[in-house]
Amino acid sequence: MLHRVRFLAAALAAAGLFAACGDNAAAASRATGTNARGIPNVAMTDQHGRVVSLYDDVVQGRCVVIQFMYTQCDGVCPAATAALVEAQTMLGDQLGKDVFFVSISLDERDTAEDLAAYAETNGMGPGWTLLTGSKEDVEKVRRALGAYDPDPEVDAVRSNHSAGLILGNDPKDRWTMASGLGSAKALVRSIRRVL
Repeated sequence: MLHRVRFLAAALAAAGLFAACGDNAAAASRATGTNARGIPNVAMTDQHGRVVSLYDDVVQGRCVVIQFMYTQCDGVCPAATAALVEAQTMLGDQLGKDVFFVSISLDERDTAEDLAAYAETNGMGPGWTLLTGSKEDVEKVRRALGAYDPDPEVDAVRSNHSAGLILGNDPKDRWTMASGLGSAKALVRSIRRVL
């Protein structure tokens, strides 16, 4: 009987500890650099030169559309960016309020200035964050979000990247993908389904 009482006391203490840990999920995310979705909380630089934490500052608590691109891309990036710019117009004031666009450069040589120029040239408005970071950190993010080719030789060539967009609703833990090469109308429908 005493053994059962000790076991029950230990189990209740452990349950209390786990419950307390659940209350501190945000603190745990900052401490470990992880979150429920597994998005790395890496430091990146935005188009304004600010250093941000990807998960804590850009994704957490938001509905996001994430694009992988680079400013000198002459492959799928221009078409995917154009579709997002058209979607931006269709979303109107929802962008920056209900949904946020995030473009992450695959080229660590892209600077904040390069991203700002790309944003201005393409008409990317408020509610759209462009990010650059180290090759290693961008790779971590790509892997966590499933934005890579399973063939390592194909994946190693930056120009082989896809125009796939990651759509996520962090508070509801709803995540999916959409093509950046489809119509903006179809993209907006997909975004609204994730909202």
